[in-house]
Amino acid sequence: MADIQTTGGLFTDESRKIIERNICTVFGCEVKDIEDLVPVQAGMTNVVLSFKLNGGKYVYRHPGLGSEALVERGRETIMQKVVEDAGIDTTLIAMDVDEGWRIGRFIEHYDFDYKNLNDMVRAVMLFRRLHAAPCHVRWNFDVIKKAEGIRDQIEHEKYGRFPEFEVVRDRIYKLAELAETDGIKKCNIHGDARDVNFLINKEEIYLIDWEYGGYGDPGFDIGSYVCGGQHTLADIDRILFTYYRHIPTDVQRRHFYAYIAITGWFFMHWTMLKQSKGQVVGIHKEQWYHFARNFSLISLPLYGVEVDKDEYEKAMKAAVECKLEDLSFMNDGIGEEVLP
Repeated sequence: MADIQTTGGLFTDESRKIIERNICTVFGCEVKDIEDLVPVQAGMTNVVLSFKLNGGKYVYRHPGLGSEALVERGRETIMQKVVEDAGIDTTLIAMDVDEGWRIGRFIEHYDFDYKNLNDMVRAVMLFRRLHAAPCHVRWNFDVIKKAEGIRDQIEHEKYGRFPEFEVVRDRIYKLAELAETDGIKKCNIHGDARDVNFLINKEEIYLIDWEYGGYGDPGFDIGSYVCGGQHTLADIDRILFTYYRHIPTDVQRRHFYAYIAITGWFFMHWTMLKQSKGQVVGIHKEQWYHFARNFSLISLPLYGVEVDKDEYEKAMKAAVECKLEDLSFMNDGIGEEVLP
């Protein structure tokens, strides 16, 4: 079998043998019983495949390149139990804490559409249920510390290859400090609540893959959702109205704007790690940079911090239109030199 490039990494003949062995161990079957083991282009942390067995259909998740630097699997197992109890994800069949693979029920679904108002409302209502569920996990998901942990996994010469990187960094750290004063209650969070992690059909919606889950700021879930798509400022305000079921207060609004910037910063680090290991990331890096750069400029004045007026106006215009910055020079790898 030729290697297949998926959004989460390479699906190789070697990985196929490991996957088939794990499936057989869980179901007590033979390799010949496994049908249609094929990659699903969903997610970027793992290689995801679907397969059929004895009349049923399932999804297999295989850890992708660099995922060991991002994910604590033991904690994922605990979060999975929390969300099963809350009815937010009841798809799990088996998972391995040490190796990081997971088998779940295949849910017939359509592609989640950020621009579909019904999809958005159902997703945000799921956030509300998650954030209100009793919290039994004992670790804090600190977004800034997580980003720093990823930074430490990246070769120095391949780190920070973004325009205005240090300027954006300083704004993000200031925002993280200020956001802690807002009094927004911590709760269960998913930590990667993008379109690819929603399974949705006319009757059901599930939020899957709890690799980044923990006790943290609800702004990170809203931020992950926003940064996962090309959302305009009007889209974002509609999402916040849906989440609170009323117009957000000034404190609520500034807090979630700040976390959109902080989330973009976090996923910029994810981008750098993946690309430093040779994996193509695509347009997501433009989205994550866009939200980190522009919403850090937009949010700081809401906390009474002055920013350059011209830069603020440019950021507002970019946010209103969701006009992404051109990072095409990075398509061949973050560590490469920028041509003059």
